[in-house]
Amino acid sequence: MNPTLTALLCVAAGGATGAVLRYTTVRLFDGSSFPWATFAVNIAGCFLAAFITARYAGMPQEARLFLIVGFMGALTTMSTFTTESTAMLFDGRYRAFAANMLLNVGVCLAAAIAGRESALVL
Repeated sequence: MNPTLTALLCVAAGGATGAVLRYTTVRLFDGSSFPWATFAVNIAGCFLAAFITARYAGMPQEARLFLIVGFMGALTTMSTFTTESTAMLFDGRYRAFAANMLLNVGVCLAAAIAGRESALVL
């Protein structure tokens, strides 16, 4: 299956928008010893992705590509989360590592559940 030019442009535009928001968020948390920016965008992304997919299940393919694949894909990054976590682990920052793992997994899962449930109520 070859992606259409429209599909590629939707993903690219969403990705550019999500990346700019992620960069802006990182700048707000600059200088922190804990990766709060990654944590914040992961929570927001989990909530919004679950909300959008539950609330707008029948959305057009282009909207899904822009919002979920592009925007949310660039806003939230598992690679950043795992890189930061690995650095904490190998730097011997075991408490920060454990907190980062538990907070990101636990709170982001709760945010996704809250997003889905919110969408079903509205």
